[in-house]
Amino acid sequence: MFVLAGALVTLVLGVSTPVRAAGPTLRIVSPADHAVIGNGSSVPVIFVVSGFNLTPPGTGGPGPSPTEGHVDVYVDGVLTIAVSQETIDLLLASGTYTILLRLVSDNGTALSPDVTSSISVTVTQGPAVGTPRIEISYVEIMYPTPGLVLGRDVTISFRITDFALVPPGRGESVPNEGHVAVFLDGVYYMAVMVFRPIPFSDLVDGEHTVMVRLVDDAGQALTPDASDSVTFRIQFAAIVDINPYLSITQIVLAGAIFVVLFYRRLGRNLLATLSARLGGKNA
Repeated sequence: MFVLAGALVTLVLGVSTPVRAAGPTLRIVSPADHAVIGNGSSVPVIFVVSGFNLTPPGTGGPGPSPTEGHVDVYVDGVLTIAVSQETIDLLLASGTYTILLRLVSDNGTALSPDVTSSISVTVTQGPAVGTPRIEISYVEIMYPTPGLVLGRDVTISFRITDFALVPPGRGESVPNEGHVAVFLDGVYYMAVMVFRPIPFSDLVDGEHTVMVRLVDDAGQALTPDASDSVTFRIQFAAIVDINPYLSITQIVLAGAIFVVLFYRRLGRNLLATLSARLGGKNA
C-alpha cells in the first residue's frame, strides 16, 4: 500500500505542468465605448495596466523589456502621444474617433503578443444628451410699427435648445451640432450659423411662410425633425401718383390766371375809356 501510494504521488508530481505567470494587461476604464463627449470638451482617457511597469519614454534600459515601457496613443491610426501616466487628456475637434492604446517597450517596440485596448468616441460642440428643438419666438416688423405688416422688410427671431450652431463643412455629422436652414415660401433661402435675427427685405405683397430647421453639418434634417414656421402677410401701402392731379391743377391755375389777367386788362381799358369821356365833357 505504501509503495502504491508513493508511486501515485510520484506520477502526479512528475506530470504536473508548471503555472506560468500572467502577461501584461491594458484596459481603458473611461470613457465608455461609443461615448458622446459634449460641449466641445476634451476627451479624458483613463486606463489601467497590470504586470507592466510604466516608465517615461527614453528612461528604460539598453534593450527592450517585456515588462517595462510606456503606452503609445493612436487616434484613428495615427500615433498622437506616448505616455507613462494612466490619464490622458485629448483635444479633438467635432467628429467620431477610434482611440487605441498599445503597451510598448522603451524603444517603441510592441510587446509579443501585442497588448492593446481601444474605444470609439464622438465629440460634439453641442450637449452630449438632449433633444434639439427650434422655435420662432416672434416676428418683428421693422416698418412702420410692430404688429402691423405694411412694409417690405421683416425680421424673424428664433430660439434653440440642446443644439450648438457651427459653420457647415467642419466634418462628419455629430449629435446636437449643425446650423439653421431657412426656407422662404418653400424655397431654401439661407444658412444661419450664429444666433441672430433673420432679416427679409423687399418682400412682395401677399402671404409668406418662413420655416427654420435644424440640420447637421451636411445640411440633412435631424431625426426627429426639429423645425418651426410662421406665416405673415405683406400689404404695402401704395403711393398715390399725383402727377395727373398736378396736371389738372396746373391747367386750372393757368386758366384762373388768364381770366384774372384778362379781366384786369379789360377793366383797365374800360376805366380809361370812361375817364376819357368824362374829360371830354368837362372840356
